[in-house]
Amino acid sequence: MVFWTGGIVVVAAFAIAAIIVVSRPWAWSGTLKAAEYSQSQAVPGFDDTTHDVTDRADLTVLQRVLHDDGWHPGDTEHAASGCAGGIATHLRLTLTDGTKTKLTTYLCGGDNDALAKDITQIVSAWRTGTFIGSK
Repeated sequence: MVFWTGGIVVVAAFAIAAIIVVSRPWAWSGTLKAAEYSQSQAVPGFDDTTHDVTDRADLTVLQRVLHDDGWHPGDTEHAASGCAGGIATHLRLTLTDGTKTKLTTYLCGGDNDALAKDITQIVSAWRTGTFIGSK
């Protein structure tokens, strides 16, 4: 009886692991069709308007960051809450299959979150017109 129960537990564990691997690959490797972005920060005169990106080179850099930093469609929040003086970045991504997903990151002073840092860097460069096309 103990052997049979242990076997069920092992089979169940493998089944759950297989479902996780199949339903959530380790890195997103899709293609973006477009991105809409805005940023906000509690700073007087901060430009928080929404902008669109459809340039292939810009989207390719964003895709690489999303892939390299382990993002998956459906991950809508990264670094779950803001902080005083932090910068919030809001993305609405259109994937090539037409689906849309949102991603919000918050970058606070001492954050070590690679995705929040990289997304903030790219979008800040887009927003200020200093984007040079590479990470």
